[in-house]
Amino acid sequence: MTTQQIPTPLRLISLLIGVGMLFIGARFLLAPEVAEAGFGLRYNQPNYAFHSIKGIRDIFSGLIVVLFAWHQYRKPLFLTLLAGSIIPLADMLIVWNTPGSDLWAMLIHGSTVITLWLLCYFLGKSTPETTAGPSGNTNAYVKRISSVTEGGISVLEFRILPGERTPWHYHELFSETFEVLNGELIVGRGDQTLTLQAGQTATIQRGQTHFFHNTSDQQCLIRVTVSPGNLGFEQALLIAKGLAKDGLASESGTPKSLSDLALFTHLNDSHMVGLQRIAQPLFSFLATRAIKGGRLAYLIQKYATHAVIE
Repeated sequence: MTTQQIPTPLRLISLLIGVGMLFIGARFLLAPEVAEAGFGLRYNQPNYAFHSIKGIRDIFSGLIVVLFAWHQYRKPLFLTLLAGSIIPLADMLIVWNTPGSDLWAMLIHGSTVITLWLLCYFLGKSTPETTAGPSGNTNAYVKRISSVTEGGISVLEFRILPGERTPWHYHELFSETFEVLNGELIVGRGDQTLTLQAGQTATIQRGQTHFFHNTSDQQCLIRVTVSPGNLGFEQALLIAKGLAKDGLASESGTPKSLSDLALFTHLNDSHMVGLQRIAQPLFSFLATRAIKGGRLAYLIQKYATHAVIE
């Protein structure tokens, strides 16, 4: 079994979940009636054999999670948590269908399911941060044509590689106009899905949900105009392509480090939609911590002071 570095926040959350399961298991063994009430069920004649069985189950599950997280077994941890989410889901349904059960306990079981699914989502996306090397993307390219620092709007030209995409999101500070210079690009805009060819444009207004995706097997060259100009957007794009060039981004263009991804969304004023909105507070925390720790200053100095990344 090989180890793969787990981003520190995800590792800490996983360890806390594992320790929490150990606590719950121990409580079922040492204080079964209290544990039963905490689970959300109450019986006039408790079956202590059941408590012992559940206690051992939770201790075993907690140990597995703690060991995988502690030793950086990212994929086994991801699979264990994903498969294990069926346990709190079943617990929630059991409490729900039992007369006289505790509604608050049912909600706790449900929130545990959501927490596990979110954690699995980020564990599945995150990969270890590496140094530049052969894995670097030599096709990463961005050119800053006009900058808000020069008193104008922000205009950048960049390459979108096959398979590269963004999730649904929106911006509050500016509108965007995409112009395809070469290739083909799928752009989602509100309830529309557009297929842009060379010479065609699409404008995304402030607050309008959108995404783009290069579904072809060819590179797509586009020019994006941001109005009003936004320095953070310029820096985010330069940093993203710089990370990709150094092998620190996935094939879909997503920074491999969760903190770098949080900084990217912070810089370019990206706001998540749908289920991903639940992760917004975590991203805000990670971005704030990365800024205080000097990571943002480092990335700006390394990548965003250039006019071209290629």
